[in-house]
Amino acid sequence: MYEPIHVRITKKQYEWLRRYCFENRVAQAEVIREALEMFMEAKEGTTMRKIEVVVIEAGVDYMDRLESFELEVSADESRAIEEAIAEVEARGYTVIPDDQGGCNEYVSVSGGEDYIAVTVAPSMVK
Repeated sequence: MYEPIHVRITKKQYEWLRRYCFENRVAQAEVIREALEMFMEAKEGTTMRKIEVVVIEAGVDYMDRLESFELEVSADESRAIEEAIAEVEARGYTVIPDDQGGCNEYVSVSGGEDYIAVTVAPSMVK
């Protein structure tokens, strides 16, 4: 059941909404409903979860697990990977991007022990 409302938006917001909906063949009302749902989830904190992040050093002929830590991330897997990468970089590591040989991904294992693996370059100081 839907309830009608009247909302005033800026000209810039209207033009963006109109163009987006035309290009993606979606109703303006649907975009606004989805945006409101995302806002509600963000405000209620229902879109976050804790997960283990595993930092893996990847050298020429080896891989070594350096550390792991718990991190509260978005429930969206691709966004969670981005957040994990940002946290690993904040800890001083050089993350190897996927397109340069890294393997930064959300890993699902049986038993519900999911984690995010982030590959980092070897440290120059040993």
